[in-house]
Amino acid sequence: MIIFDTNAVNLLSPSSPRADLIRKLRQSKHHRVAVPWMVLEEMAAHQARYYPDKYQTVLNSLAKLRDYLPWEPESSLEPLDLERLLDHWRDAYREIFEVIETSDAAIRRAFQREAMALPPAKRVKDHSEGGRDAAIWFSVLEFLEQNPDEQVWFVTNNSDDFGHGSAYRYPMNEDIRGLENRLTLLKDFDQVVSHFTKEVSGADAEAAAAELLKSASVRDRVAQTAMDLSSLTGFVGLGDGETAEEWYAWLAQPEVALLSVTDVTGHEIESDVWYTANAQWLLYGPTVDEVEAPVGYIACVWSMKVLFSARDDEAPTLLTSEEPSPPDTGDESCMRILQVLKKRVADIVAGAKRRAMAVQTPAERLIAEQLAPSLAKLDTATNQLALQAAARQAALINTPAQRLAQQLTAQLKLIDTPGQRLAQQAADQLKLINTPAQRLARKMVADQLKLIDNPVQRLAQQIADSMPKLDIAANLHQPSGRDEAVDEVEQPDSSDAPEAHASGTDDDAPVGDDQGE
Repeated sequence: MIIFDTNAVNLLSPSSPRADLIRKLRQSKHHRVAVPWMVLEEMAAHQARYYPDKYQTVLNSLAKLRDYLPWEPESSLEPLDLERLLDHWRDAYREIFEVIETSDAAIRRAFQREAMALPPAKRVKDHSEGGRDAAIWFSVLEFLEQNPDEQVWFVTNNSDDFGHGSAYRYPMNEDIRGLENRLTLLKDFDQVVSHFTKEVSGADAEAAAAELLKSASVRDRVAQTAMDLSSLTGFVGLGDGETAEEWYAWLAQPEVALLSVTDVTGHEIESDVWYTANAQWLLYGPTVDEVEAPVGYIACVWSMKVLFSARDDEAPTLLTSEEPSPPDTGDESCMRILQVLKKRVADIVAGAKRRAMAVQTPAERLIAEQLAPSLAKLDTATNQLALQAAARQAALINTPAQRLAQQLTAQLKLIDTPGQRLAQQAADQLKLINTPAQRLARKMVADQLKLIDNPVQRLAQQIADSMPKLDIAANLHQPSGRDEAVDEVEQPDSSDAPEAHASGTDDDAPVGDDQGE
């Protein structure tokens, strides 16, 4: 277990290289990385400490503006909410560190120690201080006592209060008795890096990182993550006519290709190599507008910072990302990759259409004929959704007449159901509930039902009323998101690919735990 004192990670930026390395250590599962609860509170406080003063400054400025203007300004300021800001930073740091709880007993002992000005507390002029330092000390000791198999590295540059780890002052020497061999002090973050990792950098690291990010599993993970993209104001992408188009969300998972990998840093941790890198992806797929109506296929570039491992069982972690932007039409390498993505999507749609028409029974042919116009108009991989569900229903009925009547009746009953049962159940299988794709499938089925002749509907209803009902949900099959194998996108040389640039945030210089308190 690696436990950090406040001064070793003070004002740590969640997007900084230091934070990335801590994530690597944690995700490697070779090491646990933590802060005591008291350190978490200090880190959040140091980030939020100037908020009340800055808020008051804005209030004073608004008051001066009101005095100056002959009318009441429309500007307003939300109420001061310090706890909300503290919670933001607590959550941000909990994502990076495991948190060791500080017990009530540890807090009591800590302030008793401060009251007597005994180490790690101390006397400064006419008062005692260091109760928080003592609470951190007792948190570390409690962890050692409660986890007898753990070795602890405590990272602190506060040697004045905690010592150097070779000897401890009274009464800390009594506190640590019996635990000395399991506690090692490291003075700063650089010692953590040199002790626990071996840096992997240079051209070899970039080549290895690019190879990992090209893999189908990583591209699929990026496509899944892209489904969470949404905007109230819209994104700008490149439409099929190579003009700028506005879109708000993906209708279905886009096809993904890697454009470039830059700023690669790797660290070998207990024989596993973990990387952070800036990656640029080209995405292409069907999108929707602000009212969730399809707007066509859009291409965009999505830049992100990712954390990933050379291990096959570890999924990449998205650390930060930018808003999607249109690809550069003057970039020949990017445009070549876009053409490959378009062909991949066209092949998927063509395969769906072929299967839609390759049906055998009269009922299946009827459904295919009714759904085919929509397939031709929409040209999305999700078109197969309603067709597969309907054809599977038809295959479960015993005779041709029963198959036709039961199929038509099942479709009619969907009209009376607000949720459009068939599309809903198929969407459940695809885990697309409450997404634009589900609503599209539901609408498509409803549109096709309007084309069925009313007298046939009535006849089918009468025939079906005398037959047992079918459990549609019990017989639905989960369709595959990828119906045909597609070739990997041929990646250009790194010299041809556009580079992504992301500036890292340097951490502020470490300060003492009690600085400014």
